[in-house]
Amino acid sequence: MKPNKYDGMNELLSDYVIHAGKDLAVHISLVFSAIIINRSVPDIFLTSTILPIPKNKNGNVADSANYRGIAMSSVFGKIFDHIILEKYRERLCTSQLQFGFKRKSSTHACTLLLKEVLS
Repeated sequence: MKPNKYDGMNELLSDYVIHAGKDLAVHISLVFSAIIINRSVPDIFLTSTILPIPKNKNGNVADSANYRGIAMSSVFGKIFDHIILEKYRERLCTSQLQFGFKRKSSTHACTLLLKEVLS
């Protein structure tokens, strides 16, 4: 988990979890086990806060077209996602045509490939 990431709705920072003791890890694992056993995810894991981020910091801050929305998810939801991804990484397959949201890959590679094909 990256440090200094704000939860948005629960006023939690990722630092709280990063620097917490082992007791918190035990309690979080119990909660996650209950989620898996009961097959029910709390609403707090599924809720996110959308923050407006300026596309151009030097642009018109009053223009709504100058903003894009970033969804900030729950810290606990992120932890759960990381655990699932780490545990099942070998079983999760993606297309060779996918460049974003993939380890050791970037959308820049896709852009470069497109530019090469066009030229």
